[in-house]
Amino acid sequence: MICNECGAANPKEANFCKSCGSKLVKICDCWIKKEPYNCGQGKCPGYRLYTMENKSKS
Repeated sequence: MICNECGAANPKEANFCKSCGSKLVKICDCWIKKEPYNCGQGKCPGYRLYTMENKSKS
């Protein structure tokens, strides 16, 4: 898979570019949620995902 942002080649199963970190797919195989998920972010928020979700519920 080729990154639209930097042009780097990535494995076909990659969610994010290994070079620049940009999102490659709309719905990720989220390593935080352990399920397909779209956080809506351009780069993986990692564990900040829980903080983002809590703020959106407030």
